[in-house]
Amino acid sequence: MPNKPSKPPIDPLESARYGLHGTIVTMAGPNEIIKGTIFINAARIEAIIPDSKPIPEALTDIPVYKTRGTIFPGFIELHNHLSYNCLPMWNVPKKYDNRAQWSGIDPYKQNISYPMNLLGKTKGYVEAIVRYVECKCLAGGVTTSQGIMLFSNAGIKKYYRGIVRNVEESGDAGLPNVDAHIPDIVARDAEKFSKQIQKSSCMLLHLSEGTNASARKHFENLKFNETEWAIGPSLAGIHCVALQKQDYTVMKQKRRQHGMVAIQQPAVIRTNS
Repeated sequence: MPNKPSKPPIDPLESARYGLHGTIVTMAGPNEIIKGTIFINAARIEAIIPDSKPIPEALTDIPVYKTRGTIFPGFIELHNHLSYNCLPMWNVPKKYDNRAQWSGIDPYKQNISYPMNLLGKTKGYVEAIVRYVECKCLAGGVTTSQGIMLFSNAGIKKYYRGIVRNVEESGDAGLPNVDAHIPDIVARDAEKFSKQIQKSSCMLLHLSEGTNASARKHFENLKFNETEWAIGPSLAGIHCVALQKQDYTVMKQKRRQHGMVAIQQPAVIRTNS
C-alpha cells in the first residue's frame, strides 16, 4: 500500500447499487422486523421491500445478495481512540480519580504509550493497524466511529479511508467533518477556545475526565469574563463524569442558548481511553 492513498480503497458513494435480502431490523418502531430486501444506493438506503410486496420495476435489475442472516443498522460509536485498539486491554493496577494520575505512570507508558509511539511511526504497521481496528469495529456492529487522532503520528488520519466511516474525515459532503480536542482547557485559554468552537460545526471536547475536583475544574475553566462560557452550539463534551448538579444546570442554561451536548462514559480506563 502506498504511503499516501490517492483515493479511498472503498468509496460507497461511487459503488454500484445493490440489495441485501434477509431479516431486517428497521428500528423504525418497537419490534419492527421485516423479512425482505434492503436496497442501497450511494451509501443511502433507497428502499426496504418486504417479501409480501412486489419489487418495484425501477429496482428489478439491481443485484440482490441473500444474506441468510439478520440485518441491523450500523452502530454509531460516540467516542473512541481507534488506533489504540490494536493493543491488549490494559490491566489497570488501581483506581484513579482523573487521567492526569495514570497517563504518566510507568505501567501505562510500558503498556500503552511506548508501544503506540513505536507502532504509530513504523512504516507498514500503520496501514495494518488501521485496517485491523476497523475490522474490530465491524465485528461489534459499529459502522461509524470517532477518534482517529494519534499523538505519535498525526498523519495516520489519512489512512482511515476504508470500511468504517469516521466523523472527523467522513469523505461525504453530506456529513460535515467534526473537530476533536483532547487536551484539557486551561482557564487562560477559555476565550480563545470559545472562538474556536464558533468556527466548528461540531467540536468534541474531552471534558472532566475523572471523578474528583481536579477533573471537574476543567469544566470550570470554560468560564471567562465573569459571565461568559466557552460553550456553544457545536460543543459536545466527552466523559463529563466529574460534573455535578450545578454544572449540568449551567450546561442546561447554555444549551437553551447554544445547544451543548454532554457525552458521558463510565469511569473505566481502557486502552482506548
